[in-house]
Amino acid sequence: MKRAIKKSWRDSASLIVLARRNVDKLSSGNSSDTNYDILLQTRSLDASFSNSVVFPGGVNEEADASERWLHLLNSFGYGKADFEKLHRTGAPITPIFADNPIKRYTITTINTTLSYEIHIALRITAIRETFEELGLLICSTKHKASTSDKWANVISDIDLKLWQKRVSDNPSELLNLCKEHNCYPDIWNLFYWSNWLSPAHLPRRFDTAFFIAAIENKPTNIKANSEVVKVEWASPKEVLERSKKGDITLYPPQVYELNRFTYVKDIEELKKFARERSNQGDELFYPVIKQAKDGIVSLLPGDHLYPSNVDLKSTTTNTEDKNLLELRGNNHSLHRIETDNNKSFFITHNYKPKNHINMGNQVTPINMKLHALN
Repeated sequence: MKRAIKKSWRDSASLIVLARRNVDKLSSGNSSDTNYDILLQTRSLDASFSNSVVFPGGVNEEADASERWLHLLNSFGYGKADFEKLHRTGAPITPIFADNPIKRYTITTINTTLSYEIHIALRITAIRETFEELGLLICSTKHKASTSDKWANVISDIDLKLWQKRVSDNPSELLNLCKEHNCYPDIWNLFYWSNWLSPAHLPRRFDTAFFIAAIENKPTNIKANSEVVKVEWASPKEVLERSKKGDITLYPPQVYELNRFTYVKDIEELKKFARERSNQGDELFYPVIKQAKDGIVSLLPGDHLYPSNVDLKSTTTNTEDKNLLELRGNNHSLHRIETDNNKSFFITHNYKPKNHINMGNQVTPINMKLHALN
């Protein structure tokens, strides 16, 4: 993409797929856990985020922003008012949507030219990458007039092996798949969730929009590609517990989001919340690293030490002549991850997120993979 030349990161999208857990209502069950599972994959050693458990996703491609998608969506009854539902009029909902020219499309009709600033490209990226990696195709054959907006739709009666290869080799083949099977990406059932930007010291950086999609039933035909060594459905609590034991590797965005999910136990409640907040204002989650005398603190927006003006390209790590406990201060707003002697803690205190789940005050031990600072 042309924008990759002008900046040090690439736009990407990740999809958090939820499905109701198959639990016998008559069984005792764990009432402290969620009633849904999340689709996760373990990446191969030679893939990005190697040997780690992540949500499906990948980089945005030019084909994801093709104007031809609009014509396809128009053919199923979707128009300007539907596109406008994906964003907040007058302001971007999060920085990743703010200044990207591929998010703006111009459609020429007989009488007029209509310009829509819409947010379909990254949703298509999330759907395409999920299909490439796992063979899960979140698309719909329903005309707008017959949609119910209850669950994200899944197309399963296709030649997965054939189409996964074609789409993987050429991202524009997703459009051909949709035309051949008379369907379209179910972008209105993908809800924007969060925006994470990789720290500047990393050799490869990604500005990632995370979306949520809730499907009614777990598919039986998941088919992972060569970059994936394991596919599983698991509850957020279960994944975090396995991470704490050192059984799996997680990166900060996955640790954070999985922890956030544990505060909403019911999939219907989570789906409703995700839908209602999808086009509201949000913060860019960009970790700012400080070196303390006894460890490293990774500051997140809302922390009292988080700078008001952040240089997203600076690789400088500030060194503080204080230990981690001293850097917390006295009754300040804390929103951070601390690492000391290979032990990490996720900390929130007096922190109120912008239009998101309030996780209260906590000092939670976590186990995750941090990139070296040099």
